[in-house]
Amino acid sequence: MNIESTETSLTCVWCGKTAQEGKVRCPACEGSLEVVYDYRKISQRYQGKLPTIKGAEGIWKYSPLLPLRSPANCVSLGEGSSPYHRIQKIGSELGMSNLFVKDESRNPTCSFKDRKSAVAISKAIEDGYGRVVAATAGNAGSSVAAYAAKGGIESYIFAFQGISRAKLAKLLAYRANVFLTSASTGDVLEFTSKVCDRYNLQNCSAASRYNPYVKEGAKTSVFEMYEQGENSLPDWIILPVGGGGNISSYFKGLKELKTLGLIEKYPRLVGVQASGCAPVADAFNRKLDPRNIPKVKNPKTIAHSILDDWAPDGDIALVSLKETNGLAVTVTDEEIISATKELSGVEAIYAEPSSVTTLAALKKLLSDRVVGKDEKVALVITGFGLNQPDATIDNSAPATNLTNLDVELFGQYLTKVPAA
Repeated sequence: MNIESTETSLTCVWCGKTAQEGKVRCPACEGSLEVVYDYRKISQRYQGKLPTIKGAEGIWKYSPLLPLRSPANCVSLGEGSSPYHRIQKIGSELGMSNLFVKDESRNPTCSFKDRKSAVAISKAIEDGYGRVVAATAGNAGSSVAAYAAKGGIESYIFAFQGISRAKLAKLLAYRANVFLTSASTGDVLEFTSKVCDRYNLQNCSAASRYNPYVKEGAKTSVFEMYEQGENSLPDWIILPVGGGGNISSYFKGLKELKTLGLIEKYPRLVGVQASGCAPVADAFNRKLDPRNIPKVKNPKTIAHSILDDWAPDGDIALVSLKETNGLAVTVTDEEIISATKELSGVEAIYAEPSSVTTLAALKKLLSDRVVGKDEKVALVITGFGLNQPDATIDNSAPATNLTNLDVELFGQYLTKVPAA
């Protein structure tokens, strides 16, 4: 793998103090840590261009802005380089000519989590860990398990009971040690953290609260969007929000683009949650303290990948929304189901329920005249529909059972019977 290492440090996002490598939380204030690079040196070397490595692929082409020291430790399954393209049919229906999709479902294990896992697992191996742990609703765990298998290390995955059989199948296929629990998101995440401390395991849960390196992989989606947009970004970027990690990662990428002088202003970020489970959106709209977001009681939504009663990266997510003059929106399960059918049936983009919250949210923002039809908007699709196939099957008309293979009888099912 052709990559280039860059000097890094860990800095607290809240108090700004530097922490030693290997730390997970700020020793001074317990805030989340963030990887910081020598941006001045990088800027001088690349002379106003996005730092990329010729010959490198996927996320690793941006290795000057990634924390790996040696290419020998790089674990890759071909993550990154996901499509970014205009969706014309739905755009036309909405009166928009600049509606785009960033389709992260095309990653190796069918979700954006692969960007996170590639860097987190590579860094774990570089730091000498032979075992990793993750708490998951399914996508993060199967991604961690896949990259751990590729890297030749063991994975221990704490998954929530009720995850789809498809997600469970992936966990088992990658030979993860799987533990199912009915505990809440917050309790499982804290339990996972304690397990790591006691047994010296690396926590690869998809939240920078527990691993500052996961954000580094996820931010590369923004770099790709910048390049794919011919060195420009849309006016709005709309993302699903569960624990808050992905929108925080996008903001990290945006900050670095601005620090390097590649953009003058941020796109406005929109975080979308399901109305039955919206800790971040509720905190944003009520202007609550970012570092004290309440847990959701009895969370419920069809969008399992964002069914988080507690947002471990919610504090940074709220900062991301504030700093980009962004918004937090909630959508109902009915709106999610409708958007799922439309996105797949019209544009042939089959996304899991959490992903299509972005389309449902856009419709609300257009209706409320918050987003202009002449503006450029990007919807981030985070996971493939087959990660949660039951959501589609349970909310679609049943397949027709042909009891008699009669050609004339079949004609009644045709929308328009052709002439003989």
